[in-house]
Amino acid sequence: MIKILDFFDYARSESLWMAHFCTGCCSLEMAAAMGPRYDWERYGYMPTPTPRQADVLMITGLVSKKILPALLRTYAQMPEPKYVMALGACSFDGGPYNDALSVIKNPTEILPADVFVAGCPPKPEAIIEGLEEIKRKIKAKEPSAASQGGLWKEMAF
Repeated sequence: MIKILDFFDYARSESLWMAHFCTGCCSLEMAAAMGPRYDWERYGYMPTPTPRQADVLMITGLVSKKILPALLRTYAQMPEPKYVMALGACSFDGGPYNDALSVIKNPTEILPADVFVAGCPPKPEAIIEGLEEIKRKIKAKEPSAASQGGLWKEMAF
């Protein structure tokens, strides 16, 4: 029985479906990673229009106080196991907008990310390497960071 579950984990890791939460300029670099030069579909990554079939939530930009409930609702709709990938400086600490009152200063305190991709915006190669890191975490059966804690469990939608 364990070998069958190992096969399903392997198959899931080689065919990641992603829900995009595009609120910033990192989404343009993500579009470049989808394009013909980098073609992330040959690595097994597929964008999905709904979070109900997604394995990975990609946060690509700053998170404001107004958009935070939508982000948490999107994450809550995803099936287990679900992973979070944060792209760029904005999704980590607000980036160049961290002095604005409406920007969440550290969104990963609320919804912990499994993989951070550094850059402002990150290059497509870095985005693909971040997705490869999520593949390695799934194959190693590491639980997602958000399933182990975070303030998102305490917040009402």
